[in-house]
Amino acid sequence: MVEIMGTIRFEPWGREIGTDGQSSLLRLARHHGLPIRAVCGGKKRCGTCRVIVEKCEGRLPSPSPLEREVLGDLLKQNYRLACETVISGDAVVRVPRESRDEEQVILSTGARLVRPRKPRPPVRGYAVKVPAPRLTDLAADRERLLSALREVHGLKRTRLDPLVLKKIPAVLRSQEGHVAVYVRGLREVVDLRPGSAPGPCLGMAFDVGTTTVVGYLLDLASGMQLSVQTASNPQAPFGADVISRISHCRESDGGLAELQELVLNCLNELVAAACAEAQVSPEYILEAVCVGNTAMHHLLLGLDPTHLALAPYPPVLQGALDIKARDLGLRISETGTVHLLPLKAGFVGSDAMACILATGIHQRAPLTLLMDLGTNGELVLGNREGLICCSTAAGPAFEGGHIRCGVRARPGAIDRVQIEPGTLEVSFSTIRGKAPVGLCGSGVISAVAELVRAGVLGGMGGFNQDLDTAGFRKGTEGWEFVLVPSSETPQPHDIILTQKDISEVQMAKAAIRAGAILLQEARGGVPIEQILLAGAGGS
Repeated sequence: MVEIMGTIRFEPWGREIGTDGQSSLLRLARHHGLPIRAVCGGKKRCGTCRVIVEKCEGRLPSPSPLEREVLGDLLKQNYRLACETVISGDAVVRVPRESRDEEQVILSTGARLVRPRKPRPPVRGYAVKVPAPRLTDLAADRERLLSALREVHGLKRTRLDPLVLKKIPAVLRSQEGHVAVYVRGLREVVDLRPGSAPGPCLGMAFDVGTTTVVGYLLDLASGMQLSVQTASNPQAPFGADVISRISHCRESDGGLAELQELVLNCLNELVAAACAEAQVSPEYILEAVCVGNTAMHHLLLGLDPTHLALAPYPPVLQGALDIKARDLGLRISETGTVHLLPLKAGFVGSDAMACILATGIHQRAPLTLLMDLGTNGELVLGNREGLICCSTAAGPAFEGGHIRCGVRARPGAIDRVQIEPGTLEVSFSTIRGKAPVGLCGSGVISAVAELVRAGVLGGMGGFNQDLDTAGFRKGTEGWEFVLVPSSETPQPHDIILTQKDISEVQMAKAAIRAGAILLQEARGGVPIEQILLAGAGGS
């Protein structure tokens, strides 16, 4: 039995959590669902899990060397790193806004690249009237139902999901034998409802990204989008990148089950929110499709991802997979089917396959480079003559990760920067016009581009050290440029861009550029005619 050595109250949530005096603040918070930002997953590398110890009645260790290096003068304001700080006794810890993983603004729409197609729903509803049983006809309920389907709609060799069998007696006798029958692929009866006409037949499509998760609720008959819901991937506290999460599965008992439960809970919350908006029951959702990179695919299914991080990086499975919703734990109709598209190779996952199908580049003549840019980058080059692909370790820089003042796209995140050449006067815009709290991915890219345009950065990415301006100075990580002084932000520090931040952007860009060049060389150096961007970073 674990001995409780004190209680930590985490603000601004007011949550009180017992501590054993051995677990770090980060570990306590993330195992109780509190969203503290930790880009490195608690590996004590990134310095993003900053908290303020407002009150401590127990033992608080002295700052570690990492804390002294990363926090500097902020230590005087009682700042600490949650991954390094272990408190024994009662304490009050405040998680400042820049360290909270919440209120993320997620892009959920994009350009329509293909003409609308006539829907071909995998599940269709059929109306039948099943004759009542008679003493002269001793056929069972199931046989009378299947006979009606065969005679009225020509459906032969149809089987029933085992759970549908349990519904037959009540449904057949509810409205004088008038039944709406839902059949998947003309072969499997997946639902029965009393009534003389079929009701809604719905589907969900999920894009499970490393950083964000999006769910779309669709009417299968019309193809109409009924709702779109977004969420941050709740696995983020265990690392901003897939390698950190794979490490957590390998190094922590129950780590894989923990990450699977987090993402499944997220999908179920999206289902509930979408159904609430569309005013329908989740029981009407009979189909679901999930796509994601290879690691997200494995974590969703509860498959051991360990070997994805070890050469030659083999997945547990590569082909498409259909699984019943009840077996996965997805709270739609219990008889519903969840489809997982095939993986290709390495970290080129089913999300890339979905991009190919959505854009139709495999059916077109122009040589097209499809770039799905997020924490994990996936590139596909080709046309109707063939496709080749690769994945790149783009890293989280495009989403504000590993950036000194980086934040996710949320209210107050700087998304665009302008720097006037000559005066170096900085102007910017923030998401939803809120006070600036940091730089999201688009803000980082915009700031770097403007620094180059204004002559602050040279062609190799180094700062021009001959500048004479108050906003340019030497800090703990080398030269840095002040974009927003602390007097103009709710943060206790200036919002800056450091030389290390520039290097992060360079590495991300280099990884993507290298992938594109390798693909082009593999196609004989033929000029690329079209580039399509997808993903949180690309869009």
